[in-house]
Order: sequence, then structure tokens, then C-alpha cells
Amino acid sequence: MGFIGALVSVCKAMPGLERLVLSLADAVWKAKAKARYEAKLDHIDSALDDFILPDGGVEQRRDADQASTVPPSGTGRT
Repeated sequence: MGFIGALVSVCKAMPGLERLVLSLADAVWKAKAKARYEAKLDHIDSALDDFILPDGGVEQRRDADQASTVPPSGTGRT
């Protein structure tokens, strides 16, 4: 606690040093956030790669070729 207290005292005495420490802390925070964001994007990409076929097509469910059960627009209900 002694080191942190001394650092806080020095930062309060020298506002320029305080801004430097805060900007460094902000840069570290942004770098960690960017790393988490990139990891999430990598996870999404790998999940999508599981559904892409080797020939570049996309896998579909077997029931996707069935006719739609939604009536065409413009027809009334009976």
C-alpha cells in the first residue's frame, strides 16, 4: 500500500504525471477490450466455418426445400 499511496501523492502533486498515468491505464484498458473483441470475432468465424462446405456452399436443412405454409399476400382468410 505504501507504493500505491506514494504514487497517488506524486500524481496529485504533478497533474501532468497524473494525466500520463491515466492515459497509460486507458490505453491498457482499450488494448484488453480490443483483444476480447477480436477473440469474439475469431470464435464467430470458427463457428461459421463449421457450416461452410469445402466447395464453398452452405449446408442447409433437409426441410428447407418444402413449400411455404404462409398464404400468398392479398388473399383473405376463410
